Amino acid sequence: MRFIDLFAGLGGFHEALAGLGHECVFASELNPELRDVYRRNFPDVAAHVYGDIRDAKENVPAHDVLCAGFPCQPFSKSGFQHGLLDETRGTLFHEIISILTVHRPEFVLLENVGNFERHDEGRTWAIVRRNLEDLGYSVRGTVHLASGGHGLISPHHFGHPHHRERFFIVGWQGGELPADPFPRGDRRRTTTLTEIVQPDDQLTDVDRIETALSQKQIECIEHWNQLLHVLSPETSIPSVPIWGDELDATYPFEDRTPFEEARLALLPGVDESHPACWEQVQAMLLDLPSYARAESFPVWKKGFIRKNRAWFQEVSEAIPEGWAEVLKGFPPSLRKLEWNCKGEERDLWRYVLQFRPSGLRVKRYTSVPALVAMTTTQIPILGPKRRFITRDEGKLLQGFPRDHVLPKTREAAFSALGNAVHVDVVRRIAQNVLNHLDGLAAVPAPIDDVQAELAFLPGVQAA
Repeated sequence: MRFIDLFAGLGGFHEALAGLGHECVFASELNPELRDVYRRNFPDVAAHVYGDIRDAKENVPAHDVLCAGFPCQPFSKSGFQHGLLDETRGTLFHEIISILTVHRPEFVLLENVGNFERHDEGRTWAIVRRNLEDLGYSVRGTVHLASGGHGLISPHHFGHPHHRERFFIVGWQGGELPADPFPRGDRRRTTTLTEIVQPDDQLTDVDRIETALSQKQIECIEHWNQLLHVLSPETSIPSVPIWGDELDATYPFEDRTPFEEARLALLPGVDESHPACWEQVQAMLLDLPSYARAESFPVWKKGFIRKNRAWFQEVSEAIPEGWAEVLKGFPPSLRKLEWNCKGEERDLWRYVLQFRPSGLRVKRYTSVPALVAMTTTQIPILGPKRRFITRDEGKLLQGFPRDHVLPKTREAAFSALGNAVHVDVVRRIAQNVLNHLDGLAAVPAPIDDVQAELAFLPGVQAA
C-alpha cells in the first residue's frame, strides 16, 4: 500500500509501515532540521518530503493510507451554526480533512496525546470523529479504562520498558470496523531497563559529557537519600509528594490562606482595588513557598499539606541536624520528592529518577516515563548508572534502530523523540488494521534494522 506521513517528525509511522512492506509516497514536516533528518533516514522518499502541509497539500499524490500524529488544537465554536467542517477551520486537522476529501484513502491512522479523548470536555474528539464519519469512514479510537474501554496503548504493554500511553484513531472505508480493532498487549507485563541500557564501554566521549549529572543534581539526590537512610524500616513514606517546605511550616491552610491573612492585615481604609495594595499583600508572602501564596487552596492541596505536616511531625526526631537548612538552598522543585517505590529499598540510586517541576520523581528500574518533548530537564536518569539516558537509549525506547539519524543537538534530539510515535506500537496497530481488515494475507514484517533492535526486548518477536 502507498501511505503519506503528515507532521512526520522522526518518521515513526514511516519506520513502522515500511517495515511491513508499504511504500511512503509523501511526507510533510514543518521543522527544517527534521525535514533534513527525515531525508537522511529515508533517502528513497527524499524528493517527496515537503514543509508546511498548508502549502504542500497540492503535492499530495494518490495514496491508500494517511498517517498523522496531528497537533491537538482547540476547534472553533462556529461549526454549531455553520456546519461541522467550519469547526475545524484554521486548525491542522482541517488540512487532514481537506486531503481526505480529495483523495479518499482507504485507511486513516492518527495518533495524539493520552488525554485527547477528554480534551475540551470531549468536544475535540467528537468533532474529529464526526468529520471522519461524514467522509464515509468507519472510525474507532482507543477508549480510556475509566470510560469503559480497554485503555490507551503504551509500549510497555508489548514488552518495551517505556510507559507512554497514547490515543490512537483508525478509520476504514472498506466496511464496519470491529468494536476494538487495536492490539491488546498485556498491561501487567513486567519490563526491565537492563534490556536497553548501554554498557559503560560503549559510551562515546560525547555520550559521557551529555549524560553527566551536574554537581547540584548529585547533591540533591544525595541529600534526599540522607533522609531516607535515617528513617526506620517501620516508617512509611507518604504516597503523596513530600514537600520539604512543609517541614516546620506553620502558615494557615485549613480555614484561611496566608493570602487572606495578609489581606486582613492591611491598614483599615486601604483601597483594595489599587495595584499597590496587592503588591503589598504579595510582599508579605515572599517567605512562603510559591504554592502557598494563592488566594485559595483546592482540596487536593490542603490534603497534601496536611499529610506532609503529619509525616514530618512523625519523623522529626530522625531528621539529621541541619538537613532542613541545606534543603532550603535548593531550587523549589528540588525541595520536593515523589517516591513511587513502595516497599522497595530506600536508596535513590537504585531507581529511575526524573527532575520535574513537581519534584524529584523516583520510579522502579523497570521502565522510563514518557519522554517529554518540551524540555530536556526531564530526561530520565538511570540511577544505577548515575547518568541521564543516552540518545541511543532514547531511540530504542521509542522503537527506532540505533542507526536512525537524530537532530544534531541533544536538546533537539530529545525534543524530537518526545514528539515521536513508538515504532512497534504503530507497527502492531497497522498489522491489525491494514493487513487483516483489508482482507489481505498478513504481510510478514521483514527482519530489518527496526526489528533487529526490537527482537531482544521481552515479548517482542520478529514476525
